[in-house]
Amino acid sequence: MSQLLFTHHDNYNLHKILGFLCLFHYFIRFYWLIMYGTMYLQYNSIYTWATPICHLFLSLSSFIFHVPKTRFDSKIIIWKELQLHNIIFTSRSAILMLYWLIFNITDNNKYYNLHIIARLIIVIAHHYVADIITNKYSINYKTTTRDINWENISDIAKKYMKKYYAICQILAINTLLLSESDETGTVFLDSAFLIMFPIQLSAFLMTLVRKNIISNILWHVFYSISLSTPYFITLNNANVINYTKIILSILFIILRLKFNINKYLLMISTVFIYLYTVNKNYYNLLLN
Repeated sequence: MSQLLFTHHDNYNLHKILGFLCLFHYFIRFYWLIMYGTMYLQYNSIYTWATPICHLFLSLSSFIFHVPKTRFDSKIIIWKELQLHNIIFTSRSAILMLYWLIFNITDNNKYYNLHIIARLIIVIAHHYVADIITNKYSINYKTTTRDINWENISDIAKKYMKKYYAICQILAINTLLLSESDETGTVFLDSAFLIMFPIQLSAFLMTLVRKNIISNILWHVFYSISLSTPYFITLNNANVINYTKIILSILFIILRLKFNINKYLLMISTVFIYLYTVNKNYYNLLLN
């Protein structure tokens, strides 16, 4: 297997070494989350500051490789649109993590509203760049992940799996927009970090498919499982239920998938409705 993974295309094995280090880093953080209820992404740790930089550098190092401009219909192989999308959406989490670490604005900060709006701008900017990439490289209006080739699976299963992928992507957006920011940054930093995982894992899994180490269907299996990892945070914080966020997420899913409402309009509406409810509750507490 090592001969298949280590090739002459990466002469100094920079991408491979970074890839295995980042993969190990994900697993050790998962272990800490499961065992201790936290990933130890703490504001005052140099390792926390290095995390988004190293993971973004891993994605950027994929430029070492030449990839085809269009997708293959028969096999899951990285192509230009997907490569660039992976970089953009890894950057989305990485930049948001660095933004929080630099400004360290908590839920009780007087600039919290501006902080949430800044997060919204960062998310929208990344999605806008991703849309530009799609317009340049996409063929037949296929999405980068939901329309990836399937094999030996019924049409009804494909339909529901595509819905699952779409719902997970929407929930990831809402998580990045609305996650709490306490003094340690634990919930927000953990969430942003975990949302990077399926993005970066998908590229690694495609390499395994290209090397004939796993099949197309196994790519979908592992990718589907990885999409659920960000919700470990939700389970760990199940005692803190924010009904506004739940309702906004459900509305986002329905309006986007059922009525095809513009995603940017939904992002903006979600953030401002959330801020309205937060501020209203805050003023009610003051009056009482």
